[in-house]
Amino acid sequence: MSVHVDVLSSEADKIVGNAEIGHRPIPADITEMTYPLQRARQFAYQYGAYSSRPSYTSFVVLLDAYERLAKEIDAARTDEQRWKAVLGRLPVQYAELQRDVSETRAALAKER
Repeated sequence: MSVHVDVLSSEADKIVGNAEIGHRPIPADITEMTYPLQRARQFAYQYGAYSSRPSYTSFVVLLDAYERLAKEIDAARTDEQRWKAVLGRLPVQYAELQRDVSETRAALAKER
């Protein structure tokens, strides 16, 4: 699970960093952003028997936050007005996502 958290966090860092410097994602960027989410969802499904663990719960919250961010970026990337609106919300969404990353890592550390 920690590998998935690291990959999702790194990918969010990259996509948000690029957006902040004015780079709008192209389809390949969206694929690069969504593939780790698909793999992480498969992992969560595969280990659903651990759903009572706090780390699992935090992980699913992180996946949901990451998915919302990815969908919003993808939906807005070709429309100037929507893109500007997303950029305005991005700092808050990114901070929430990083909070979810931290909570998942903390729960994993506690369970070790």
